[in-house]
Amino acid sequence: MTRRSALIPLLLAVLLPSAALAKTARHLAVVLDTSTSMRETSNDRPRLAIQAIKILADMLGPEDRLTLTWMPDSTACEAQPDPALRIDSRGGDLAAFKQAVDKQAGYGGPTNFIVPLTTAQQALNESKDKERLLVVISDAGRDSCRADSARILRGLRAAGVRTAAVSLGDKGKPVHAEYDIRTTAQDPTELLQAIGEIYQRFLGAKAPDSGKLSPASSRISAQVAPFVDEAFLLVAAEGPVGAIAPESGNPAADGIDPDYRAGETRGLDNLTRGYRILRLRRPEAGAWRFNVGGLTGEAGWYLIQDFSVSMRTSTPASVAQGQDVPVTLELIDDRTGQRIQRPGQILGLEAQALLEGRTYRFRDDGQEGDATAEDGLMTARVRFMQPGPATFPVRLTSRYIQYEQPQHTEVGQAAWALEVRTPSLSVVGDTIQVAVRIAPAGGLGALPPPDRVTARFPDGRTLDLGDDGRDGDSAAGDRIYTKRWTPDRVGDLEIAYRAAGVGRTDETKAKLAVTGTLYFGAPGVLELGRLASRSEGTAGLDLGFVTAKGPFDLKLKSDFARSRSVLEIDLGQGFEELDGSGLDLRIKDGDSRRYPVRLRVRNCPEGVLPTEAGNVVLEATDHRGQPLRASIPIRVEIVEDTWLHCWWPVIAAILLALLGLFILYGILSPARFPRNLAVILSPEADMDEGYPFNIRSQRGARSGFYRDARIHIATDFQLRRSASGALARLRADPLGVFIQPLPGNTVLQLDEDNRWEPLSAEQETRVRFSTPYKNVAETLFFEFRNL
Repeated sequence: MTRRSALIPLLLAVLLPSAALAKTARHLAVVLDTSTSMRETSNDRPRLAIQAIKILADMLGPEDRLTLTWMPDSTACEAQPDPALRIDSRGGDLAAFKQAVDKQAGYGGPTNFIVPLTTAQQALNESKDKERLLVVISDAGRDSCRADSARILRGLRAAGVRTAAVSLGDKGKPVHAEYDIRTTAQDPTELLQAIGEIYQRFLGAKAPDSGKLSPASSRISAQVAPFVDEAFLLVAAEGPVGAIAPESGNPAADGIDPDYRAGETRGLDNLTRGYRILRLRRPEAGAWRFNVGGLTGEAGWYLIQDFSVSMRTSTPASVAQGQDVPVTLELIDDRTGQRIQRPGQILGLEAQALLEGRTYRFRDDGQEGDATAEDGLMTARVRFMQPGPATFPVRLTSRYIQYEQPQHTEVGQAAWALEVRTPSLSVVGDTIQVAVRIAPAGGLGALPPPDRVTARFPDGRTLDLGDDGRDGDSAAGDRIYTKRWTPDRVGDLEIAYRAAGVGRTDETKAKLAVTGTLYFGAPGVLELGRLASRSEGTAGLDLGFVTAKGPFDLKLKSDFARSRSVLEIDLGQGFEELDGSGLDLRIKDGDSRRYPVRLRVRNCPEGVLPTEAGNVVLEATDHRGQPLRASIPIRVEIVEDTWLHCWWPVIAAILLALLGLFILYGILSPARFPRNLAVILSPEADMDEGYPFNIRSQRGARSGFYRDARIHIATDFQLRRSASGALARLRADPLGVFIQPLPGNTVLQLDEDNRWEPLSAEQETRVRFSTPYKNVAETLFFEFRNL
C-alpha cells in the first residue's frame, strides 16, 4: 500500500476503538493545526483527516460525543471560545455532523493555539460526566500565547481531562510541557501511529487485527477472540468499496449486518476514498472469512472487537496495617452475567494489583491465598503498610483488552484479623463447624483477644463462636473460635464474622454454599397395556421414588425403539419424543413428580412382547458428585398386523404398474408407416401418369393394439383397410415396409436386369423404393417413393 493510501486505514485503526470498545460515554476533543505549514497536498492530509473524522462519527454510540476545533485566521491572544471554529457530533445526528465536517477543509493561516484550546475547553466542560480526552496535532515550535495556553491545559488536567499532543516535523517535542502524553512524528504515517499510541493509553484498547486488500486479492481472514459481544469489520480504500460478504462455513453469530455504515470523501487530489463497515453481534470465536467486492484500488481492513468481559473485584472495606489481605477478582461474561470459569481461554491474560510500589499478581491455582484452583475466582494477597484511606488500581490485560479499576479501603492500625475456617461447601442437614482463626494485624501491643466471634447470616440469625473447648471447639485458647451448626435450607449464604469484646475489629465475610440432597429409591413400572395398529396407550411416569431437597438436574432416556411406534412424554412443555438422546428435567422441593406418557402406534407396527419393550432410564448426579441411575421397565404388548394387510397396497401397485406397462407396450410397440412414404398407382408403366397416395394418411393405415400398421392395394387404384378384392398387403415393420400378394393374386417387380419377376406369395418381401410393380393383367402399375 502506498504512503498516501495507508493514511485513511491507519487513522481508522487509531480512532475507531474509541467507539467500538467504549463501555462508558466518552467525549473526545481534537485541536487540529490548520496553519499554512500543515498543508501537504502531495498526500492530501487535510481531506484524509476529514475522512477519518467522518468514519469516527459513524462509529459513535448514542451517548458519545466528538468535537473538532481548528485555528483562527487571527494572531490575537484572546482566550475566548469561538463557536465558528467548532463542530460537534452527537450520536443521534450523524448526517449533519458529517456534512459539516466535509465542508471544513481550509488549511492556511497563522498558528494560534489559545482560541481552539479555549473552544475545546468549553465543549469538554459540557460533558463532566463522561471520560474526556484532548488531542492537539501541530507542527508548531513555539506559541506566542504560551502562558495562557499552559493555564488552560493545567485547568483541563485538574478537571480530569486527559491531554495529549503530537508534535510534527523536525521540532522534536510539543511546544507545551503540560500534556499527560507527548509524542512526535516526522511524517503523516508517524502522525497516525502517534495518535494510535495516545488512544490506546487513554482507552485501554489493543491494536485491532488488520490487513491489506487489492482488486486481485479481496479476501479477508480474521480471527475473532472468545467473549466478543460486538465486532466491526472496516474496509477503507483508495476508491469505492463494495459489499462485504461473509463466506459460508464461518462460526455462528447472533446477527450479521453486512452494510452497517458506509461513506466516501472526495479529496483535494480529486480522488474519492470510500469505506464500509460490517457489524457482528455476539460472534463465536474462530477464524472468520469475508469477501469484499467493488475494489478498484488498494484497501486496508480492520477488525475491532468489543468484548463482553468485565471484572468484579472484591476488596474488604477495612483492613489492618501489615496484614496480608485477600483481594478476589472474577471475570464476568456480560452476555450471561455469570463468572467465566476458565479465564485461561482469554489469550495473554494478566491480572495485577499495584499497591505502594509493589505488584501483586492474581492467581487461580489454589496457592498463596487462592482458595480453589481453576474455579474462576482469582486471588491476590496484598499488604497495606500505610494507615488511613488507601486507593490502588487493579489492572487486567490480555492479548486484546486492557482495563483498570480503582479499589478503595481503609487501613487501620492494631487489630485482630479474622481468617475464616468454615468450609465453603455443605449439605443441608449435615452438621458442620463454623470456625474463625484470629491473627494479629499490625502492632497489637496489649490488645486482648476477643471474648467471642459472632457469625451473622443473611436472614439476621447469629452464632456466637467460642475458643473455650466446648460445642465443637477442639482446644481452648488456640485462637480458633468454633461452634457446630446444621444448615436447614439450600442456598448460597454470605456469613459476616466480627470479633466482639475488643476495641476496633474488622468484619470479614465469606460465602457458604449449601447444596441439597438427592436419593433414588426403588422405581415402579410403566404400564401401557396391549396395543394394536393405529392405537394409543397412555400412562403416568411416577418419579415418586426420587427424594430431593433443593434443585437438581436429571436426564430422562429410553431404549424403546420399535418401528412405527413413538414413545412420548410431557414434562410441562408439551409432548416430546423420549428416546436415547434424552430430555433434561429439573426438579425441586414441592414439584409434582408424575408426568404423562403416551405410546402412539401407527399402521403396521413392529410387534413387541411385554417383557421386551425396554426401559425408561433416569440419570443424575447426587449432592456428593456421585452418579445415580434408575431403570423403569416398560410393560406393553404391540400386536402386529397380518402380512396381507400391510402389503396389499404394494401388491396392488405392482399389478397396476404391470397392467399399465402391458397396455402401454401394446400401444407403442406396433410399427407405423413412415410419414413421407407414398405409393404411386398408374394404369400404365409410365409412373408420371399415376397418382401418389401418402400411405400413413390413408384411412385404415394406422397401427392397432399389438398390431403393426397395414393397408391393402386394390386393382381399382385405391388403398383400403379391407383385404376384399385387394391385390397385395403392405405392412409396417421396425425393419422397413413389407409387401405380400394376397391369395389368388400375383405381383411382379422389375429387377436389376430389367426383367419382371413375381413376388413370393408365401412370405413378405421388403419394399424397394423407385422400383416398378404390376399385376399379371398389367392393368395396375405402382411404385414406392418418399415424398
